[in-house]
Amino acid sequence: MNAFVYTRRSMRVRAIFGVLLSMTLLGMSNEVQAVCGLGGAYREQLRSVDDPLAARTLSLKVQQRGCSVCHLASFGGPRNEYGNAVNTLLKLADREDSARQREVGRRMRDILANPSLPNSPTFGELIQLGRLPATALATQELPLPEVPAKVSEDITLQQARELVQQVEAESRFGILQLSRTYEITPEVAAAFAEFRGEMLILGIRKLSPEVASALAQSQAANVWLHSVNSVSPEAADAIIKLRGHLYLTSLAELNSVPLAEKLASRPGALSFPYLKTITREIAAALAKNDRSLTLAGLTDVSPEVQDKLAETVGGLALPNLTSLDSLPLVKKLAAGIVLLPRVGTLTPEQADILIGVKGQGSFFGAVYLSTAAVTPDVAGAIANKNTPVNLILIGGGPLPDEVLRSVLKSRLNLTLQDVEELTPEQIRIVADGLAGTTSRPGVLEFARLSLPKLQKLDSAILAETLVKSTGFNFPSVTEIAPEVAAALGSLPDQELKLRDGTVQVRPSGSLSFPSLTELSPETARLLLKKRWASISLPSVQDISLETIRALAQNTSSLTLGIPALPPEFADAFSRTPIDTDVALGGISFPHLKELSPESARILVKSLNRGIQVNGQGRTSKSPSLVFGTLLAGSLPSGFSLSPETAVELAKYDGSLSFRLGELPDESARALSSFDGVYLEILGPAVEQLTPDAAAALAKTPATLQLPVRELDSVPLAERFAWQYSRSFYAMESISKEAIPALVKYRQIFDVRKIEVLDSPELARRFVEGGSSGGVTLPALTSLSLEAAEILAAGSKSSYLGLTVLDSSAVATALSKAEKGVKLPRLRAATPEVIAILKEAKSIETPPFESVYVLPK
Repeated sequence: MNAFVYTRRSMRVRAIFGVLLSMTLLGMSNEVQAVCGLGGAYREQLRSVDDPLAARTLSLKVQQRGCSVCHLASFGGPRNEYGNAVNTLLKLADREDSARQREVGRRMRDILANPSLPNSPTFGELIQLGRLPATALATQELPLPEVPAKVSEDITLQQARELVQQVEAESRFGILQLSRTYEITPEVAAAFAEFRGEMLILGIRKLSPEVASALAQSQAANVWLHSVNSVSPEAADAIIKLRGHLYLTSLAELNSVPLAEKLASRPGALSFPYLKTITREIAAALAKNDRSLTLAGLTDVSPEVQDKLAETVGGLALPNLTSLDSLPLVKKLAAGIVLLPRVGTLTPEQADILIGVKGQGSFFGAVYLSTAAVTPDVAGAIANKNTPVNLILIGGGPLPDEVLRSVLKSRLNLTLQDVEELTPEQIRIVADGLAGTTSRPGVLEFARLSLPKLQKLDSAILAETLVKSTGFNFPSVTEIAPEVAAALGSLPDQELKLRDGTVQVRPSGSLSFPSLTELSPETARLLLKKRWASISLPSVQDISLETIRALAQNTSSLTLGIPALPPEFADAFSRTPIDTDVALGGISFPHLKELSPESARILVKSLNRGIQVNGQGRTSKSPSLVFGTLLAGSLPSGFSLSPETAVELAKYDGSLSFRLGELPDESARALSSFDGVYLEILGPAVEQLTPDAAAALAKTPATLQLPVRELDSVPLAERFAWQYSRSFYAMESISKEAIPALVKYRQIFDVRKIEVLDSPELARRFVEGGSSGGVTLPALTSLSLEAAEILAAGSKSSYLGLTVLDSSAVATALSKAEKGVKLPRLRAATPEVIAILKEAKSIETPPFESVYVLPK
């Protein structure tokens, strides 16, 4: 094999590839997750964006920034303001409950992004503007825009009582939320205190002693006052008498030790994004939380308070701390994700403690420091570490050449987060420092040097060095100099030595520029002197016909962000090659909005190459076509599949994938004749198909993948039953009519997100399984007695996502299970049920003191 393989091999990309491979082997969706396991809340908000331009902007930000939508770091860890709000309602055990995540996303819309500001927008308003809901270390958004002053939605005592009755009638353990009511009377507070449920959420901005006394009598399991900035001593003395857990996530002042102790006593991570100052006594109280403590609002903290914070039982994050004056605190922070991007000065001794801890070179580990803090002496201490560390420097200030040279000679993986350009001397240092580093295919590793804010690629030496050593990692580049294009186009192909000793020359490298909006014919000509394994230009809109034609014939995998495909452009892809060795590739149009029937006819005719039938099934010789993006939760591009266009696309003999906002019945009927290899439709259009559309799609001869949310079509269930299916991962409900057909499916029956199990027939199918594992239903909300008896009598253990259990009969049935039952999400139960569960040796639950006791 050639010494260099020019493919992006940063750890994150490889991890995603590994996830995709695993998903393929396990029969899961092709959709790529861009955000963490609790990202369904944000994706629900994303779908409500009205402005198409804002929606596209947000979709691109999510693709590039991943976990930093909710977290301070790009890979998880401590959460930002938005993530903290989401985490108040979502726990890790909720990661497979899509319905719960969507509900939480809807509840986030009316919550103020920064209640300490008089005219703060809500999270929902920010997202409508095309902005991420909060700032992270990798996503420095502009200051919050001012919006018109909000008027409190007043509520009378009678309305409060009626609302309590309504929510309790709708759910045995529900959530009552009034985020747009900014003040209430003590009498109204007393009425809300009668609410028995999971959480009482109020948007009041001030907490008077009288209202606090009334709310202290709340019978809810949790009370969240998300817009209260400060609490007077009298109100604090009153509210700490609350029996349930108290959440005050927007505090800017905290002076009551008993209140701090009350807040720290609740389960889960503790975070105060707006808290500006604390005393030693408050620090000691908050430090008792055994999960984690994040104080993003603290900047200037005295050494005495720093010493006390170092005693925190769980993890500790102080991401805006400006000085580090406590040795115990240095040691404490080094034990977790090091987030110190605002500390302006570090000593070599402090750096020696902070860097080199096990795990800092992993996917979930990193050290964030200020660029200004890394002096030559500090860099020398860092470089002496003999362990891999992911070092991310924040700030666009000048980086001394000596520092860059020292770091590149070490085992550190360096990210210069805010550096937009390097000096000629620094480019030479990079070339020398990375000269012996080669990107290795198939090996999990971070890029040795990342410049995520680099916008102009005008140094051939820098471009060639980075590509050789770290792969294509230029997320913000919008301009490419001719000499750079020429250098990249001159990179050698990959040489693959086969078992028989022959050498096969293959296209190498992934030419990827996510932010590039224009590609001139001359730049394209220089880049395309070689063939590429893949080419991805998802933001390019201004491009010539000749350039598209050249791109298509120089890669087997092309992603192009053009918004329209006129007829004169439609045959430009006719010479797209197929990589039969890896069975990958195709043409993707993530932002295509317009495709006329004539363009579709020309496109299909130019790409149709026939189907090969062999012992392993049907294989297409044509590249796959993707309209929209496979990124999970992405918005449809606005692509409208008219019946006439669908008629033409149905003549394609390759694979078709769509992300659609809607699917007319006539278009579904047109696709029923599609005789290609594979038909996949994602997005809101298929979450609940009309009966006619479902019946039509069930007739298609191709392998059909439709991740429906509600399956109420017998023809579609019959279709899923006889083909290998990856359509089950989103299925939350199955109608009684569809169950008999679906249970005939003989492969692994991975319907994990089902919410209601009241069908004996479906319960028996889960018990039969198709694998040696147990019955896993993490999103289950309701279980009938007969279904419980069948699960308990089976030969498999059960993992059930029930949050509420108020049936003694069901609890008794589950207690008889020989293989065991896990109820990790149980939050509420009646006294009778709790007594049964305590006696049951085969049932695992959370600690009973954390389970809310429902009335009989």
